[in-house]
Amino acid sequence: MKNTVKRTIARVIRRTRDYVASLDRELDGKPQPPSGTSGDQWTSVHPWLNSIFAELLQDRFAAQRAWYTWGVLQGARLAKVLGIDHVSVIEFGVAGGNGLVSLERIAEKVGGVFGVTIDAYGFDSGGGLPKPQDYRDCPNLFSPGHYPMDEEKLRKRLRSARLVLGLVEDTVSEFIASRPAPVAFISFDLDYYSSTMQAFKLLEAAPALLLPRIYCYFDDIMGFSYSEYNGERLAITEFNVSHGSRKISPIYGLKYFLPAPHDQLDWSEMFYMVHIFDHELYGREDGSAKGAVGGPTDLRDE
Repeated sequence: MKNTVKRTIARVIRRTRDYVASLDRELDGKPQPPSGTSGDQWTSVHPWLNSIFAELLQDRFAAQRAWYTWGVLQGARLAKVLGIDHVSVIEFGVAGGNGLVSLERIAEKVGGVFGVTIDAYGFDSGGGLPKPQDYRDCPNLFSPGHYPMDEEKLRKRLRSARLVLGLVEDTVSEFIASRPAPVAFISFDLDYYSSTMQAFKLLEAAPALLLPRIYCYFDDIMGFSYSEYNGERLAITEFNVSHGSRKISPIYGLKYFLPAPHDQLDWSEMFYMVHIFDHELYGREDGSAKGAVGGPTDLRDE
């Protein structure tokens, strides 16, 4: 099984290196469809990315968090197209650490595919959830101490991901001051409205610390008692009201661009995109609908 996964990843890397080489040659030229593909096939990058996505999911860590795999894959591709070779991916809310371990491994795999260095970070209090502040933190669902961490055990499982412990209102400011590589993907799983609002301070950072569009997964927005008036959804609404040039928007119709069976799973409705409209690269063509910048449409054939 391990050898099969290695061969699969090697095949993805080999094919994508060919694509990356073509980027360097063609970004300044007029896109041309590859031989054997029609113009209609060459209008979207999604089939090509979906083929890579499917092959990456043969790795168990990538499969355990398919939504992380998709988000990191999209963020890394955007970075590569924009000429950025070093990015950050973040998990807010680590708890036991299974998600961060998966994110770390996914970052390694996707980074190898695109030739992009990807730093993984996990933010957590280290001692479980703090006390809810009021109804906006959904106290009917969460209580102090939920989701504790065994820090020593988790650190032994991590290879390169960086664990950032403390109250998010403090650690985010310190993280910004450290000047990390631009943020490409974020998973928000802090449960509370109040903690999520604190994490959103990252989205106020200088444009150089962010990609112009950031893929975001929100874990606590689906199901009974979540609403526009509490939890993560309320945090999103208030962020958008208070920011003119930076907005958090759902990725509408995402399920129509995902391969089966993911097009039928709930995580397609839990993805948002942060638009950094004041970023100097926001208007740069990103290849989502143009072949030479987006990549080949089908990597399944040998």
